[in-house]
Amino acid sequence: MEHEPNKKIALVIDAENTSVKYLAGILKELSEYGFVTYKRMYGDFTDDNLRGWNTQAMEHAIVPIQQPRYSKVKNAADIMMVIDAMDILYTGNVDGFCIVSSDSDFTRLVNRLREGGMMVIGMGKSDASKTLKAACTKYIILETIGENNEVIADSSAIVALSEIKHIIMEIVQQCEDRRERAGLGGVKSQIQRMHTDFDERNYGYSSMTTFVKDMKEFVVVSEKNAVYVERRSDQENRDEVESFIITSVRKKELGLSQLGQKVHSKFTDFDPRHFGYSQFARFVANIPGITIVEHSASKKSVVYEVTKESKEDQNDRQ
Repeated sequence: MEHEPNKKIALVIDAENTSVKYLAGILKELSEYGFVTYKRMYGDFTDDNLRGWNTQAMEHAIVPIQQPRYSKVKNAADIMMVIDAMDILYTGNVDGFCIVSSDSDFTRLVNRLREGGMMVIGMGKSDASKTLKAACTKYIILETIGENNEVIADSSAIVALSEIKHIIMEIVQQCEDRRERAGLGGVKSQIQRMHTDFDERNYGYSSMTTFVKDMKEFVVVSEKNAVYVERRSDQENRDEVESFIITSVRKKELGLSQLGQKVHSKFTDFDPRHFGYSQFARFVANIPGITIVEHSASKKSVVYEVTKESKEDQNDRQ
């Protein structure tokens, strides 16, 4: 999602579901996306647990919407927050919303706002439901925007790094097929369209440039005012994997699946598709000096090194 500082944004905060320690980070983050015209926070501020919000409201000119709890079952503050958000939507005075909450109950509200043509930035904890994250135009994890840049304890709460690398590889390859170059900003935008909660800060990086630079599969190239992502030498990566396979089977014969486990353990991001092979077996079969046979008894494929035969001899024998 492109940053457009002229956009008018309504900020509504579920104070009962959000720690006040993130407030400064929330406001700073929103300044990158637009101008905040509505600032409201919701909760029962007579509760001692929300006392800190009262002080912060005055400091940042946020309007506290006091909503007593009428019962233990229904959260009146949540209901008031939904009503106000819909009222703001119908005024037509904003371009988007920022919903600060990790509560999955707000998923329908987010969907409705987007149906109304609104950009919706969600902010909440990393363990928020995937449904809520996916509903937002962009979902920002609060742990990453605090002053201390907290570590996300549960890595399963964010998109696996291997998945991000695979997406980047596909984007770069598609650009190469069209004889184009993959711009860094475009790469990030495409990832965010697929995973609305993607943010390089989730992985401990302050910028997309450093995030991609640390991936051994890619290089970041700056030319004039543009920044591009390119594949690192495929041959360099391939040689490393092939050398490992040859060394492994030189010691003893290995089952194909066993070898595959060893390769993926050593090269966690290895994918034969990056080298033009649909299957691991095809990748291995094309390594000079390596052959694959199937044991008639076990029906299992076994890989071993052939030291004295030429590649043509191997093919003839197979």
